[in-house]
Amino acid sequence: MTRTARRAAAAALAALAAVAAIIAADFTPPASAQIEDETAGRIVARRLDDGRVEFGWQPAGGARVLPRQRYFPADATVDRWLRSSPVEVAGSAIGRINARLLGDGRIEFAFTPTDRERIQPRARYFPTNARVGRWLRSTEIAIGPARTGYTAVSAGKGHTCAIRASDGKITCWGTDDYGQTNTPEGSFTALSAGFFHTCGLHETGTIECWGNSEDGQSDAPEGSYTAVSTGLFYTCAIRARDGEITCWGSNETFAQVGTYIYESGNTDAPAGSFTAVDAGYFHTCAIRASDGEIECWGSNELEQSDAPNGRFTAVNPGGWRTCAIRASDGEIECWGSNELEQSDAPNG
Repeated sequence: MTRTARRAAAAALAALAAVAAIIAADFTPPASAQIEDETAGRIVARRLDDGRVEFGWQPAGGARVLPRQRYFPADATVDRWLRSSPVEVAGSAIGRINARLLGDGRIEFAFTPTDRERIQPRARYFPTNARVGRWLRSTEIAIGPARTGYTAVSAGKGHTCAIRASDGKITCWGTDDYGQTNTPEGSFTALSAGFFHTCGLHETGTIECWGNSEDGQSDAPEGSYTAVSTGLFYTCAIRARDGEITCWGSNETFAQVGTYIYESGNTDAPAGSFTAVDAGYFHTCAIRASDGEIECWGSNELEQSDAPNGRFTAVNPGGWRTCAIRASDGEIECWGSNELEQSDAPNG
């Protein structure tokens, strides 16, 4: 199938790709405890000479476990959750440690068990005046045994990919005419399946893409990122250091089945810091970090890029319409094409 034919066929397909997202005590001196039939433990942390804070996991009655990624930077952004690499106990990944810097200089810790919600121990704030080199720890939390299953899933044109809960590895199935299901090695925290390509966010923050790359959509740039989203023939991601969006791949203008003219411009990301980005067919939308407002760019024939005012917690652009969740009440609002009533979101 030629590139022109593939793009023509794209108009009849549903929206693609989701992003996951990323992240992430007044501590007390150590003491021992055991809880039977539960995986229990405490978050431990100590300040280093260079200003960083090293943290780990102390199983009940067991030796301290230090994940590979375990250093909270001295120059961390306030109120942005960061997280460790998987914590392994007895050869199984039980979850990740989360940490964020508060406005008063303290560090708040939490623990996210594999495939479950974040748990915040009662004593979870690392003090600003902690003595260098002294391990402090949170109150004990019980997280239960590690679960199997998956933590994320994303469906592309003819293939689907998911992240395994046990080890963060990606497994894909479906059509593989461009190698879009030929998954790489490594542990991932997010993924996005596009039209003929797929991208994943490594636990290190780097992006790896595979599959079709005729327009460079799989040629991921170097650096550390917090989110990635695959569009039709392009990809966008959020840089970790400043929250800015960078996009790569096709940015052409072309005719579609003699009906519309798509002025894509979908790799021309706006400046500023963002918390979420989602790429559609020919337009992209993102949520600004400063005010929670949505900004969209790319094609706008049916006003699918004319985002309403207000704060939102999630956004997802499709082919010719966009939907988002309002922060104020959790309601869904959609705009753009509505010929099939696809923008008439239900109440609630």
